[in-house]
Amino acid sequence: MRELVTTLLDVLGLLLVAAGAGAALLPWIGWGALTASGAVVLAGSWWAARQARPARGER
Repeated sequence: MRELVTTLLDVLGLLLVAAGAGAALLPWIGWGALTASGAVVLAGSWWAARQARPARGER
């Protein structure tokens, strides 16, 4: 249960960061700011997946 709550909070935090980045860039680049938001989400997803994998030679 603790891991689920932590995961949900991580997801919520990442989405809030992405929304903030999009809102900050909206006046300068318009709706293309969604690209920045998507990049934040993808970077977070990549980072989380990388942390979940065991290092080479470890199991």
